[in-house]
Amino acid sequence: MSVQNNQKWAVMLCGGFGSRMGSLTEEVPKPLLIIHERPIIWYSFWTLYKNGFRNFILPLGYLGHMVEEYITEISKDVECNIHFIDTGIETSIAERIKKVSYLIPKDESFFLLNTDTVFDFDVNSMYQHHIDRKALVTVSTVEVTTPWGMLTVVGGEIIDFDKDRKVQRFMSSHLNDGYGVVHSGLAWIQKSALDYIDFENIGDDFETALFGSAIREQRMAHFPLEGIWVPIDTPKDLAAMNYRLEFGDYSNSSIKDIY
Repeated sequence: MSVQNNQKWAVMLCGGFGSRMGSLTEEVPKPLLIIHERPIIWYSFWTLYKNGFRNFILPLGYLGHMVEEYITEISKDVECNIHFIDTGIETSIAERIKKVSYLIPKDESFFLLNTDTVFDFDVNSMYQHHIDRKALVTVSTVEVTTPWGMLTVVGGEIIDFDKDRKVQRFMSSHLNDGYGVVHSGLAWIQKSALDYIDFENIGDDFETALFGSAIREQRMAHFPLEGIWVPIDTPKDLAAMNYRLEFGDYSNSSIKDIY
């Protein structure tokens, strides 16, 4: 169903091959792989809907007809505008965004996300932070857990080891007095930020071009994500998330029943 009032926009990337999933994506696109009896993209769509999004753009690629059929089915009884654009099979993210950007109103910001991530956090507060900072780009940043464990060093001596400790900030040899944070893959982007990008020459590295432009303009912001953020990159991640929803950290979470 269509709505006319101006609501938030989301660009849901869903066209990749999902090659790191191996044989799991030979006949099914990665966004339709199952977590707790529902496709991954189900969680993305309804989390966004819950947060007030009513305009969705899906740049389709690999097995895109299956994604279109599924989203059309689950959204048939709610009011929203969904734009399915066939952007090609082997198209870069930059090219996909270029091909769909005409749909986004001139002065709007849009929320860019990968549909292989389960998330639930205050997207609206992130949007307000984006507006308050007059940012071209606002990324959400996350804590991560290193798969190799973390050694804590004080005064050159190892004082602790933890396999599950989350890391908030990173130090690097090229940083003098700063620190690194991890981008979650979820970002608010002012449409005018795309005007700073040379789409003809950036190749596949959309984020480096976009973020670099925003940083040079001193209009890049970040928003620490507090809530659920689980990227599904490999079969191991898929199995782990299924376990966590059934028995682990999220077994009592509302993420299973967003809508």
